[in-house]
Amino acid sequence: MAEIDEEQDTTRATNDAYTGMLAISLIALLAGCALLYLDWSQYPDREPPKVVAPKPNMELPKGDGQAAPAPGQQQPPPAPPKPPPGKQE
Repeated sequence: MAEIDEEQDTTRATNDAYTGMLAISLIALLAGCALLYLDWSQYPDREPPKVVAPKPNMELPKGDGQAAPAPGQQQPPPAPPKPPPGKQE
């Protein structure tokens, strides 16, 4: 039978930088969970409105993203192009 070593190391492990980083990570995770819950709790509990699909025969407006003129009004002429930088007229 093996002898029992009476002089075993009985000192406690010391906390080092890694233990501190682990504690900071735990605090950061808890704070992140709390902020995520606060953000989530602001959303309403009801269902969002249903999106109505356009009719199949409906034409979608085409253009360059500018607002269309009201019916019966003429569209203003386009602005002249800007001169390139460095050239003066």
